[in-house]
Amino acid sequence: MVQLVFCLLVLAVGGAAEELMPKALGVGFPVLLMAALFLAPRRPALVSALFALAAGGCEDALSSLPFATSASFFALAAVAVRSSHMSYVAMAVAYPVYHMWLWLWRPGLEGSVFSRVAASVPVGLVTAAVVSAVLYMAERGAAIGED
Repeated sequence: MVQLVFCLLVLAVGGAAEELMPKALGVGFPVLLMAALFLAPRRPALVSALFALAAGGCEDALSSLPFATSASFFALAAVAVRSSHMSYVAMAVAYPVYHMWLWLWRPGLEGSVFSRVAASVPVGLVTAAVVSAVLYMAERGAAIGED
């Protein structure tokens, strides 16, 4: 029950943070994507898959993207993190790859794909570091995973 409440809180706060924070270098901060990748190896497979789908659905709704555009990428990225056991490497490359994914499905997005990918590298790295630190401290404070 604590994990469910924690995941719902992360979804709500992450979605609000993405919506309220200004864009940096022309791209937004990928709080929900980084949260999905951070939680993927730390939760059971079903919980991490459901969280990734919910976070992607929230991202689709916030960004007015077509149905399951982000949800499918978030789920694939969570599966990749779980199978590779390299969550921090995946977090570093996920946001630029996500922009290429968006370009495949919506090539008319503002800005060129090259400028978006180039800008997403530093923004994604900073967001990954901050989200990882905050969620790690929140997990410890909520005593999740401790026996």
